[in-house]
Amino acid sequence: MSSSKSTEETATGVGERPPDSSSEDAGDRKIVYLDRIEWIIAILLSAIVLFWLIARTTQAGPLWRDECDSLQLARMPRFADLLENLHYTSFPLLFPVIVRAYTTLFGTSDIGVRYFGLAVGVLFLGVAWFQSRSINREVPLLLPALIGLNVNFLTAGLWLRGYGLGCVLIVLAFVLTTKFLLQPNAPRLIAVFLAYLASMQCLFFNGVLVPAIVLAAAVVFLVRGERKWMWLLLGAAAICGLSYLPYILKVYFSISNWAMLLQLPFSFRMAGRQFVTACGELHPIMSILWLGTVSLCVIGGIWRLKIAWNTNGRRERDLLLFGLLAIPLSILAYGGFLRVLHNTILLRHYLALLCIIAAATALIAANFSPYYWLRLGRIALVVMAMFTLLFVPWTKINQRQSNIDIIARQVEKDGRPSDLIVVNPWSVGISFNHYYLGTNRWITVPAINDHQVHRYDLLRTKMMEFFPLDDVERDIAATLKSGNRVWIVGEILQTPPGRSPLVLAPAPDPKFGWQSSVYVKAWSREVGAFIRRHAVRVNPIVRRNGLVSERENILLLACDGWR
Repeated sequence: MSSSKSTEETATGVGERPPDSSSEDAGDRKIVYLDRIEWIIAILLSAIVLFWLIARTTQAGPLWRDECDSLQLARMPRFADLLENLHYTSFPLLFPVIVRAYTTLFGTSDIGVRYFGLAVGVLFLGVAWFQSRSINREVPLLLPALIGLNVNFLTAGLWLRGYGLGCVLIVLAFVLTTKFLLQPNAPRLIAVFLAYLASMQCLFFNGVLVPAIVLAAAVVFLVRGERKWMWLLLGAAAICGLSYLPYILKVYFSISNWAMLLQLPFSFRMAGRQFVTACGELHPIMSILWLGTVSLCVIGGIWRLKIAWNTNGRRERDLLLFGLLAIPLSILAYGGFLRVLHNTILLRHYLALLCIIAAATALIAANFSPYYWLRLGRIALVVMAMFTLLFVPWTKINQRQSNIDIIARQVEKDGRPSDLIVVNPWSVGISFNHYYLGTNRWITVPAINDHQVHRYDLLRTKMMEFFPLDDVERDIAATLKSGNRVWIVGEILQTPPGRSPLVLAPAPDPKFGWQSSVYVKAWSREVGAFIRRHAVRVNPIVRRNGLVSERENILLLACDGWR
C-alpha cells in the first residue's frame, strides 16, 4: 500500500516539489518586488511633477501679453464680440469658451488664472494614470517623466493659452483610440469622436495629430480585417475635420490679408533644431535623455512586434503596431503643417507633438513587462530623469512671467495728469492694457487703437503708411514742450555705431517684404533717436530683472525737457 501511495503522490506532484519550483518562487518574488518598486517610483514621480506644477503656479506671477490676449478675448462683454474677434487669436473656439466659463466662476485675478494652469497640469497627470491603468494595468512611468519633467510643458503648458489643455485632450484622444482598438464598440467610438472634436477645437496643432492617430489605428484595423470599424473611425474623424471649415473660410476671406506679417522662410533644419531643444530646453543632456529614451523604446518595440507577429500575439501586435505607426505619422504630419504655416517656430509649438510621442512611447514600453531586465531598464531611465531634472528646472520655474504689473503700478503712482505713456513695441500694449488702471493717456509704437488682442490687421495698415510714426512723435514733442514727462514702457533701440538708420518703404519693402519684426525694430530705433535728440533727460526707473522671463522683461524710462 505504501508503494502504491508513493506512486500516486509522485504522479500527482503532491509527494515531491517540481525540480524548478524554487526558481519559479524566486522569480515570482522578484516580480512582486519589481511591482512594488514601480509603484513607489510612479508615486514619487507624480509627486515631483505635482511639486513643480505648484511651484510654477506660485512663482509665475502676472500674465504676459499672449496670456492677456487670451483673457481679454474670453472676457469681451458679449459672446458675439468673442466670435467676431476669434480670428485674431491663435486657438479655436473651445479654448476661449472654457476660459470664459472658468473666469466667470473663479474671477480674473492673477493667482486665480494661474490655478487654471495648475488644473491643466493635474489633468495631465490624471490622463497619464488613466492610460497606464486602463490599458495595461500598470503604473505610469515614462509619460510623466517625459512630459511632466519637461520645462517646456512646466512653463508654456501652464500658461493661459491652449497648449497645455490641448496636450491633455490629444493624449486623452490617443488613449481612447487605444481602448477602442482593443475593444471596438459604439460607446467607445462616440467617446473617441468627442475626444477628437474637443482636442481639435482647443488647439489647431491637434488638427494634424488627430489624422495621424486615426491613420495609425486604421492600419491596425486593416491588418485585423475589421474594415467596418476602420471606416466608422475614419468617418468620425472626417466629421471632426468639417468643424474646421469656418476657420478655413476665415483664413481665406479675412486672415489672408495680414497673415503674411507672421510668415518667415521655412527650414527643416531649423525646425529640427527647435524640436530637439523643445525636448530638453535647458541643457543638451536633457534632450539626449529624452530622445534616447524614445529611440530605445522604438527599437525594442520593433523587436517585440516581430516576435508578436510570428507568434500570433494579436493584442501585443496591435498595440505595438499602433504606437510604432503613431510616432512617425505624427512627426510627418506636424512637419508638413509647420511647412505650410510658415510662421516663426517656437518651442511651445512642439508641445502637442511631444505629448503624442511620449504617450506612444509609454504604450510601446508597456509591452516589455514580461521581460524582467527591460522593466529594470525602464525604471533606471525614469530614476535617471528624476534625479537629472530634479533641480535643473528651478531657474525657469522661479521666473516671473512678466514685470508689466510692476511698471503699471509705478506709472499709476508717479505719473502726473498731463504725462504721456508710450508703449513700445505695440504688442506690449496688450498686457499694459490689462494691468494699467490709471487715467493718463497712453499710445503704442505705432499708434494702434485696439489692445485687447493682437490686431495684426491694424499693424499691416501702419506698415503701409509713408510716415507711420508722425502722430507718435508729434504727441511726444507736445508733451515734452509743455514741461510734462513721457514715460517709455519698453525699450528704445539705438542704431549700431557706424551704421545708417534703416529706412523702410511702405510695406511690402523691396528687401524685407512684409516682415513685421523688421518694421517694429526700425520704428523702435526711430522713436529712440527722436527722444535722444530732443529730450533733455532720459532716466531709467525700472530696469530688467534676472528673475523675469525674457519674453516680457520690460524697461521703464522717464523722459522730460525739450531741446
